[in-house]
Amino acid sequence: MALETEMPLSFAHLVYEVVGPAAVICVNRPAYRNAWSVAVLQEIVRAIRLANDDERVHAIVLTAEGDVYSAGADLKTSRTTDASGARAANIGAYVMGQGDNNWLRLLTESKPTIVAVNGPAIGLGVTHILAADVRIASQAATFRFPFVRLGAMPECGSTALLGRLIGFGRAVEICLRAREIDAEEALRIGLVTSLHPPHLLREAALAIAHDIAEAPPLQVKLTKQMLWEHARIFDPDEIMRSESKVFVGMLRASGRGKPL
Repeated sequence: MALETEMPLSFAHLVYEVVGPAAVICVNRPAYRNAWSVAVLQEIVRAIRLANDDERVHAIVLTAEGDVYSAGADLKTSRTTDASGARAANIGAYVMGQGDNNWLRLLTESKPTIVAVNGPAIGLGVTHILAADVRIASQAATFRFPFVRLGAMPECGSTALLGRLIGFGRAVEICLRAREIDAEEALRIGLVTSLHPPHLLREAALAIAHDIAEAPPLQVKLTKQMLWEHARIFDPDEIMRSESKVFVGMLRASGRGKPL
């Protein structure tokens, strides 16, 4: 079935368009391996809020352009200074933020979110997808939590969410070894729910959005709300406070003193 597509809105780092009942947010920085800077994250948050305010939208699809889903945090861009010499806002302060900057709260209180992982997802590129409602992937996708080998630790609420998705033992092993997970393993352990040929991934995500749109919005909203509430001892702000406290302590102990 052909879906009606609206002309994309203007963003610097992503493409936003409404396709049938779905808002599609596609990060468009292939030259940077779709790494997230503060500016990228701010645009994604803006796009999600636009979708949440649009009555036509029943689900949100997050994906990326090119062969890489996301190489993680764009530390080079996030460490630049502006014209006045002031240091740019650090992405870590946003990823582990409170209130309006809380990624977990944004996604768990949003319309249903579907992440379509089109290639390698590394570091922040994989931790941010854990709060989505549905995760699907290309057969070429890989996943890696490399933090301990980089002198860091997992963030974006992943210390609370990863074990709930794939099991505590697997989560510990994967994070401590910082090893790569291929698409087949990701499917087997429940990190994603389906795999697709790369050229059919977007179509698969839109099909899920269409299925969601067939149900009344109120029932979808309340079902998602109850599933999240009953699956957790889950306070998004408390999770971020706890991770941030340990993260800052780790940086001080390692002599860096500032977030990555």
